[in-house]
Amino acid sequence: MPYPEDFLKRMGAVNSDIQGSAIVSVQGFPICSVLARDVNDGIVSAMSAAILSVSERTLKELARGDLKRILVDGADGKIILSKVGSKAILCTLAKSDASLGMVFLNIQSVSKKLAEILDGDDEDDYGYITSYPYIPPGPPGAGSVAVRKEKPTELEKDAEFEPYCKHCGAKLAEGQTICHVCRKKV
Repeated sequence: MPYPEDFLKRMGAVNSDIQGSAIVSVQGFPICSVLARDVNDGIVSAMSAAILSVSERTLKELARGDLKRILVDGADGKIILSKVGSKAILCTLAKSDASLGMVFLNIQSVSKKLAEILDGDDEDDYGYITSYPYIPPGPPGAGSVAVRKEKPTELEKDAEFEPYCKHCGAKLAEGQTICHVCRKKV
């Protein structure tokens, strides 16, 4: 069985307009990602789940049917969110001048394949119910799955003069008193 991360890598290799992608749970947790190092997959996951939730609620309230995809078009690029089965979201980052037809085609193809993997049986090999299936890491030397940013050291904090959460290490905005990642008071 192919690894979900392989689909994300192949999607970026086939279409140069795609700059990165991530699979996140509908609860907002990262499952796996192929994103640039400066992109925090935890924030991408949380924001994707929030946008999806609000969009689905809006469609339901306005009687517009089921959600197909969400396109967020910014000056420096596009974000496309697509549901992958019932448990996950595919978040794709594309260039601002991307050919949307080709990007949507890639996303649709990958979403179908990922849905088969992620919406499989909810029981693991021992009969325990899991919220979403365990996704093993790729083969040795293939890189890591869902790379996490390490908590900055005291030297890094002082060198950048930027505030960080003392609980999780997330970068805080000036004057922010509650961390947007761990929701704890700083």
